[in-house]
Amino acid sequence: MNKNLPNTKKTKNPNIKKLKVLITIVNRSKALFYTDLLEQYDVNMQMTLYGNGTANSEMLSLLGLAETEKVVILSIIKEEREKEILETLSEKFEKVKNGKGIAYTISMKSVIGVSIYKFLSNVRA
Repeated sequence: MNKNLPNTKKTKNPNIKKLKVLITIVNRSKALFYTDLLEQYDVNMQMTLYGNGTANSEMLSLLGLAETEKVVILSIIKEEREKEILETLSEKFEKVKNGKGIAYTISMKSVIGVSIYKFLSNVRA
């Protein structure tokens, strides 16, 4: 091993927390309710996409669903808060009138730039 070469071994920064993308699909009429709810968990970036469900009326009535206009909320969350957020969403899906929905997460593997990471993770330092 050449001692003149710089050490290229990656060092982990203990201050860097992993981020996840939370995808939440709910009835369009509940979009504001769920975006406001998620802001309580240090979510600094959310994007709302509008869409329509594709199930036919027979399938909708079988599943007990009425509204076909949906919203997909993309939120960047800290991995350490994932369980807490998903449990809260699951509870709200059961208890809020017409508040049923789907929520799941996808891991983020990298972010380009420290300032972007700080923005997405809601770090104010």
